[in-house]
Amino acid sequence: MGRGALAIIVTVLMSAAPRAQEDTAARMQRWATSLGVQCAYCHVDGAWTDTSKPAFDFARRMSHMVSGLNAGPSKTGEPITCWTCHRGQARPARLPIAAWQKIQAEHVGDFTTPERSLAMSVYSASLGVECTHCHELGAFSAPTKPGYAMVETMLPIFDEIQKHFADSPRKPVTQCYMCHQGQRVPERRPR
Repeated sequence: MGRGALAIIVTVLMSAAPRAQEDTAARMQRWATSLGVQCAYCHVDGAWTDTSKPAFDFARRMSHMVSGLNAGPSKTGEPITCWTCHRGQARPARLPIAAWQKIQAEHVGDFTTPERSLAMSVYSASLGVECTHCHELGAFSAPTKPGYAMVETMLPIFDEIQKHFADSPRKPVTQCYMCHQGQRVPERRPR
């Protein structure tokens, strides 16, 4: 290889290093904003590659999980980001018990089993929708509405999430509400 070619390669590599650092800094800033935390939440101050904090490993797994979701079960939709679930909080929001219990109480006798009653009440509260969003009145098992089919599309998300934590002592407990938070379509980016 000639000196000219070598000089070009070195120049390209050197100019890429600052961009990689900028990309890492921008990614870390997005994560900090999405989780509402400072860098030291996951990192040892001054030793950024030190993996001794449990939050470091958990964040690494979460990053792989988000990539896996976007490449797998969620690949046809708008990309999922940390913000989708966290929205500026270190721990994603959980479905308030009162929200689904209210719906369940309003539909006493409409469901064939207690398990179905619980599941449908949780779905409804998590997505902020009525039963007719997914179901045809009088033909609840008819798969004719897009919302009904969407459930089949969304269920593999739960399996994908667990893949990234199979050998971890700490596993996320997920629910539809974490992403949807009472909205039919999850929020993907900070407003």
